[in-house]
Amino acid sequence: MLKQYRLPLFELMGQLLVEQGNELRVVCGSPPLHEQSKGDNVLYSNRYCLVEKSLWLLNGKLHFLHHALSHILWADFIVTEQANKHIHNYLLIIFRMIGVKHFAYWGHGQNRQGNQNSWREKIKKKLSTQCDWWFAYTQGVANYVTTLGYPSTKISVLNNSIDTSEFKQVLIKQTPAKIARFKQQLAINDKARIGLFCGSLYEDKKLEFLLTAALKIHQKNPNFVLLIIGNGTDRTLVEEFAKQHSFIKYLGSLFGEQKALAFKSAELFLCPGLVGLAILDAFTAALPLFTSDIPNHSPEIEYLQNGFNGVMTTALEDDYAQAVIDIINTPEKLAQLRNNALASGSQFSIENMAQNFVEGIKTYFKTKA
Repeated sequence: MLKQYRLPLFELMGQLLVEQGNELRVVCGSPPLHEQSKGDNVLYSNRYCLVEKSLWLLNGKLHFLHHALSHILWADFIVTEQANKHIHNYLLIIFRMIGVKHFAYWGHGQNRQGNQNSWREKIKKKLSTQCDWWFAYTQGVANYVTTLGYPSTKISVLNNSIDTSEFKQVLIKQTPAKIARFKQQLAINDKARIGLFCGSLYEDKKLEFLLTAALKIHQKNPNFVLLIIGNGTDRTLVEEFAKQHSFIKYLGSLFGEQKALAFKSAELFLCPGLVGLAILDAFTAALPLFTSDIPNHSPEIEYLQNGFNGVMTTALEDDYAQAVIDIINTPEKLAQLRNNALASGSQFSIENMAQNFVEGIKTYFKTKA
């Protein structure tokens, strides 16, 4: 299946490849039932993307894509998601073994939220080296793949990203007057020091940790306010805390100008739990990221440079709260972190990711020439 946020990447890649006399075809399937309700999947074919019918088996653990074979036979080079569930991946491995087709994986390298000793991960490790090229989300993923015995000379690092250009434009349009009105509507005074969480509300985000740490911060600095944006299975937990503590403002899901106003009102992005692509939204708004050293972050955690564009503490609420307090009480350090976060956002752009992808494809063909 294909998520909406990936469309800008494939548009940019398609343009770059066409300019070089090549053709891009992005083939994706239809999402399973539990994904359809999210409303963030591409359901219809467009310029570069062809949506085929999917058959999901074993409660979503096995995926069969209709007409996958015809697309594989059409292509000179295939890039596929590194996942055990795709039946077409096993077909690609067989074709590669008999010298009929060449293909590459792209992905995380491992399931960072799963059991590394499970049979699924053991199978993934075995299959991860059975390809002709690797497109790694980050340098850390590339390093991991090399530990499995895959040659580093056949790995391209993408620096996984999202298109933040639209968000950047909406942020620019938020005037001091608009921000002031936004704060007034939430009963936030001019002296408030505002932290922001934006993301899905579920267990891996460590929301109870965040809320407890927020209480500790507020006890030492009564001007501290926490804005929470998002929805999910832990919504009730957040709502109950917000009812009991007026400095915690739960805003639900926000988009467009309202989301931008929340980001412009804040000084820090607080996410002690799992960090993924949300780090780029934070950096785009010049918000340093504060997180903890849990083991199950997504690969994008590598974009955090501790003490440069954010802070990583131990996974203890007291340590986390103290780190936030220390920065709030040091205006010069906070200003530096914010400037560095903004600069980091430009470094990890969707344009750079598309260029890295296309350069990897070109390099692969040069090695085969």
